[in-house]
Amino acid sequence: MSKKFLFVNENIFTFNSGTEFSAMNRIKLFKQNNVDAKIVTRNFNPSLHQEIKKYGIDDDDIINMYDYFQGEMGPKKHHEYLRYSNLVDKHEYKIDGVDNNKSYIEKLGQRVAKVSIFPLTVGEIGNVDYYDNFGNVASRDVFDYRGFKSKEIYMHPDGQIGHELVFNKAGQPVMEITHMNIGDQVLPTMFKLLNYKGNIYRFNTEDELYSFFLNEISDKDTVIINDRPSLTAAVGNVNNTKHKYQIMHNEHTEDASQAGNPNAKLFDNLNPLFDNYQNSYAGVITPTQAQSNDLQKRYPKMNFYSIFDSAILEIHNPVANVTNHEITYMGRIFRDKNVAELISIIPAVKQTIPDVHLTMMGYFESAQFKNELEEIIKQLNVQDSVSMIDYKTGKDKQNVLEKTRVLVQSSKGEGLSMALIEGLQYGIPEVAYDVNYGPNEIIDDDKNGYLVESGDLGKFASRVIDVLGNDEKHQQFSNHAIEKADKFSAENVMKQWNQFFETI
Repeated sequence: MSKKFLFVNENIFTFNSGTEFSAMNRIKLFKQNNVDAKIVTRNFNPSLHQEIKKYGIDDDDIINMYDYFQGEMGPKKHHEYLRYSNLVDKHEYKIDGVDNNKSYIEKLGQRVAKVSIFPLTVGEIGNVDYYDNFGNVASRDVFDYRGFKSKEIYMHPDGQIGHELVFNKAGQPVMEITHMNIGDQVLPTMFKLLNYKGNIYRFNTEDELYSFFLNEISDKDTVIINDRPSLTAAVGNVNNTKHKYQIMHNEHTEDASQAGNPNAKLFDNLNPLFDNYQNSYAGVITPTQAQSNDLQKRYPKMNFYSIFDSAILEIHNPVANVTNHEITYMGRIFRDKNVAELISIIPAVKQTIPDVHLTMMGYFESAQFKNELEEIIKQLNVQDSVSMIDYKTGKDKQNVLEKTRVLVQSSKGEGLSMALIEGLQYGIPEVAYDVNYGPNEIIDDDKNGYLVESGDLGKFASRVIDVLGNDEKHQQFSNHAIEKADKFSAENVMKQWNQFFETI
């Protein structure tokens, strides 16, 4: 196929949502099938090439906008160790190592800078904060994981950012970013490319720069698939290709139960797409046919396509005879995921299954929300029966799932649910609310799990008990889960993509 695909996103984070996981899953699927594709990210991220390694993404699978203008898109080739760096003239300055995470630089007994070691490295430079005569941070050097100074940040006396310079590996500035007061906030107001192809270019916003960048790496055979509604305008303003698609990962209405109602309120972040940029996009890709059908009724002039937003790339043989009573929630631990209800069913389950244990694995909306959940756990007196752990990857996540007897989900709305799909590949029976759109695509009620009417906590608890306490039923459900996994296999999801390719 002559087309090349760009999966547009903001970033690959330390803690990612299903949106980023979907894009990373897709890039692996396309590579397996020899389809030319890249993840394309907007945000400045000195840790990017460190983060992607955790998820099995190669350096040449991704193009970052700042990397591109810095002319540095390759892998790590250099380790910039503080002790051996030219940053410090050892004849004039003393390095005072505090611990493994930071050192101070001193001259004649006066502290002039603090060096923060790059996370998950030994002695490599991360940030360097330079102090003025009053001990305030006057400027900061930001080093890339790959071992070069990537940015200088100059501070106002109150600590807010005033000006930034972005550098290439040779130490030449390639971009200026100006910050000014907008209302009561200091925000970036100009992005200037310096000597880019012999010219200077000015942009008012990062998204305007991003549109320019996407035009630079696109041509008429480029297919742009935008994963982030926040980037709808930036992609919509790209004019070098007409092949632009918005991919959706979630339900589209604030009340998921009203998703089929053409007058139901959309999530605000979708308004730009449907109100302002309909004509800029060739179509919208949804994870389920049901959502495509609902949106088609609402927007009859738009093209909608249905492609699962996650493929099972490998099957893990279920651990034989999972006899513990471990249930697991995996995903964002946010209010909109309704996770407090999972905690609230534990006392009822304990009455029949005294040693039941719920593990909630994910990253938290906020420290405050984590505290609220911990307070609920205390009030219900289930401290020994509920654990909340950070999101795991690789072998650590596999260890959790292999010990899981039931995977649970209590969200009121979904686009598909990558977590439930991932559960299938481990043969884990699942219990979830029967909501728009994903759970009923994944769970066949009373075959590989149970679908429960949204909000029916008593029924949810009884269904969990039914699977936990019945070894024969658990084995039957587990077998059906493995069978169901075929629906989301790499081969079947790629068939959906190939059908989509034929429409381009």
